[in-house]
Amino acid sequence: MKLVRNYKLFPGRNKFFCGGRLMTSREYWAFILALILLIAPSVLFGIFTCPFIWEHVHPAIPIVFAYLFVLSLTSMIKTSWTDPGIIPRDLDPFPVLERYEDPGSPYSESMWHHGVPSQKEVRIKDKTWTLRYCDTCRIYRPPRASHCRQCDNCVEVEDHHCIWLNNCIGSRNYRPFFVFINTATLLCLFVIVFSIVHLLLVWREQNTTQQVTFNSVFDAAPVSFVLAIVCLVLLLMVGGLTLYHCSLILRGITTHEQLRASVMTKHSDLSANPYNKDNPVLNMATVLCRPRPKR
Repeated sequence: MKLVRNYKLFPGRNKFFCGGRLMTSREYWAFILALILLIAPSVLFGIFTCPFIWEHVHPAIPIVFAYLFVLSLTSMIKTSWTDPGIIPRDLDPFPVLERYEDPGSPYSESMWHHGVPSQKEVRIKDKTWTLRYCDTCRIYRPPRASHCRQCDNCVEVEDHHCIWLNNCIGSRNYRPFFVFINTATLLCLFVIVFSIVHLLLVWREQNTTQQVTFNSVFDAAPVSFVLAIVCLVLLLMVGGLTLYHCSLILRGITTHEQLRASVMTKHSDLSANPYNKDNPVLNMATVLCRPRPKR
């Protein structure tokens, strides 16, 4: 009998390639658009602005820019093509069932007995946590795990599903995700600042030889002018996302926990989170320095 690799039989909605070593989700259009938004401004900046900065300011600036670009691109790809922490299925295929009846039914009691998976309770730091049963994956989800509807998987410490990176963000790829959004923010700031520097230096050179106008400066460096505006718009988006996740890390919570606390007022007390170290530095060290679980 011919053997079949496990990833070919995987029931989730993920796509595998390179012999099952890499995986992602199915929203390719969003990931391709995100790649274009990262690569296109960086390439234009490297072609039209960096040579001028290399000659008139300092060669170290284009080198630092190239390093940030490579770091941002690799962390983006790693986040998108890495197992986010999918929990194996069928760990509890036969859960203990609780029986209940419909009190308003006019029919016999025996006809309205149904079986539903019972909930398990665990204690963490003297607090009781309820483990919910996932009928799709047939497991009791660990604390902080969630079932992603887009990928159809239960993910350990799932933060959210990122459509732009075409993957869930969980325990195994949150660190490269955090590196990506931070380096992308720095790239936007880098391009904005040195595109403006390019324009100011062009204005200073023209001011010594002729009357300077907006059209003359724009004609001398049109790409830098456009890049400054485009990257300012991108900075508002990715920069806001970076600040939001920095606040989550410092408080020791995930996006799911924050949203649940905002919607469900009954459980809005985030201080009850047993994973919170009550210290922003320790919370950040726990999230960014924890070992990666096996895939």
